[in-house]
Amino acid sequence: MLKRGHDVEIWGPKLYLSNHNLPDGLKKWLRYIDQFVIFPLWFKIKSKDLPSSTLYVLIDQALGIWMPLLKNKRHVVHCHDFIALKSALDRINENPTSWTGKIYQKLILKGFSKSNCFISISKNTQEELIQFLNKKPALHAQVYNAIDPLFIPGSSDVARNAIGKYLELDVKNGYILHVGGNTFYKNRVGVVELYNSWRNMTKSKLPLLMVGSAPDANLIEHFEASPFQKDIYFLVKVDDMLLLKAYQGASVFVFPSLTEGFGFPIAEAMAVGCPVMTTDEAPMNEVGGTAAVYIRSCQNKEGVGAWAKESAKVLEKVLQLTEEERANMVLKGLANAQRFGEDRISDEVERIYKKIVANEVH
Repeated sequence: MLKRGHDVEIWGPKLYLSNHNLPDGLKKWLRYIDQFVIFPLWFKIKSKDLPSSTLYVLIDQALGIWMPLLKNKRHVVHCHDFIALKSALDRINENPTSWTGKIYQKLILKGFSKSNCFISISKNTQEELIQFLNKKPALHAQVYNAIDPLFIPGSSDVARNAIGKYLELDVKNGYILHVGGNTFYKNRVGVVELYNSWRNMTKSKLPLLMVGSAPDANLIEHFEASPFQKDIYFLVKVDDMLLLKAYQGASVFVFPSLTEGFGFPIAEAMAVGCPVMTTDEAPMNEVGGTAAVYIRSCQNKEGVGAWAKESAKVLEKVLQLTEEERANMVLKGLANAQRFGEDRISDEVERIYKKIVANEVH
């Protein structure tokens, strides 16, 4: 919005009392005072100097605990995903929540429920929001996330050369790529098991590159148990340029998430011309549209074995596409990625902001 000529300030709790060399236990409680006592007082004093037309934007519904500060002020809440809230309500068995976490999530829900204006990053998030609210909000728009314009097509040969140098590995024939952290819904263990199943059924020896956080104990256990561990590589803390090259050089991008708020990597991979295989569940299939190849969701209750074998067959089909079939898939992906262009998304968000500022939301 700054680029569009709007005045923008970023407000948030600062560490005053807790910004000292104190015992961890004491710092924890002082941090609570910084957030829930000092910041609200600072906010009330600071906001008095601003015009009534000021728009207050909560950039994530997880900040809903601050909604009481915005009472009678023009505001909007951006909603990303409700994974933590659903977990706290015992709706996601794979992600148990502590009793303190459940209390905190209920406070967040109580807070953002007081809002009357929302922007959700996917239709799936929008639908879940309505289920959580006990009213119909005056505005509940849906606007996708914008992908970084950095993600553009490039030479796969150049990209593979860069990745090869980084790993000190020959990847000129390509590789299978996954991007994501260790949160349960990224299903990184499922990625390794899928790769194992695929290697057991194919003559190909394409390596698996997993970009993201350093593997946790559970993932390391599955990695070490893999008969193909020498062909599995973890790329940790890579910069944006290396991530771009990873997408550009990949033979296929595999993204079997259990759930997401949006699924940035799907759009990013398509924007650079990489074929995508992902889960046939919202919002992954919402982002992938008709341009992705889909597999069913991996359900822990049945174990990953049967799912991995089934998904491996789909992976093999993608890798065996003819040049013409692959080119058509890439073109579909590039066209689909246009939906998430920065200018288009910024236009939509700005239009909504202006509508709220003009007091046209009732």
